[in-house]
Amino acid sequence: MNRIEKPTSENQSVARAIAVLNLLSSSASPLGVREIARQLEVAPSIAQRLVRTLTNAGYLEQTGEASRYTIGYRAFQVGNAFVGQNSIHSAVMPELYALADQHINGFLGVLRDRAVVYLATVQSNGPIALTHRPGSQTYLHSTALGKAILAEMPDSQVRNLLQEASLPRLTNQTKISIPQLLAELKEVRELGYATNDEENRYGVYSAGAVVRDSENRAIGALSGGVPSLGLTRKERGRVIKLVVEAAKNASRRLGARIDDGILVPRKVAPVGRKPSMNKPATNKPPASNPTPYGGPKRRAAHPVGA
Repeated sequence: MNRIEKPTSENQSVARAIAVLNLLSSSASPLGVREIARQLEVAPSIAQRLVRTLTNAGYLEQTGEASRYTIGYRAFQVGNAFVGQNSIHSAVMPELYALADQHINGFLGVLRDRAVVYLATVQSNGPIALTHRPGSQTYLHSTALGKAILAEMPDSQVRNLLQEASLPRLTNQTKISIPQLLAELKEVRELGYATNDEENRYGVYSAGAVVRDSENRAIGALSGGVPSLGLTRKERGRVIKLVVEAAKNASRRLGARIDDGILVPRKVAPVGRKPSMNKPATNKPPASNPTPYGGPKRRAAHPVGA
């Protein structure tokens, strides 16, 4: 149920309009005014005014199905503006194309509202189909993206974040115990990458690593996914190596300091406290050049991900 909570200091009309947009963006099919009113628990007359205003502004569109409504082009423009104004997107896209060329589905995600929000995906020619929509969310505890992001936080912050979030068991491999997850995150910090072996979806293995900015702060993560059936240890190592290198290349584009191709370790510190960098900067060139932008035109990159 998408019932609107009673507002405190916020504007009720704006809150209701946002609720309409959120409802329709998550709906698999167009909705009519009465259905919108029922799900938001408001009077049909109120829902009608909200829908009419949003439609006139281009944020909703009316379909031919008995006055049903879907998200409009203006909402799409607003969503695209978020991607366009985010520097991590342009830095990571060449690497997602490069992963796809290696038959690995590529994903880019950032932390928002106790979840991973996908900014981009690139479909490889492998058998795993991408099903995510722009701005869709996934879990922190069950994905390589999420665990890579969590590993940048101290245990106390991770514990608080996960205690307030839902930790569903998505497969038999999903870890839902916080102590178990904290033990895995300790290993992620040591290795510099996270993995997901059928923890988020059966039949999928993925590896993820954080992307850093010019101050070496983790601002998101990228991952690569492949079918897990028959995957050998050598093939898993190949996926990990390609994903880690992709994250390094994207970080270089954003100005992150890298010594001999290795990301300078960042001490895990509470949010708000700047990490100390005891290692002096080096003038050595990166071990490898960032992957040049490019990818087969047959493959479409969408501002979404999984």
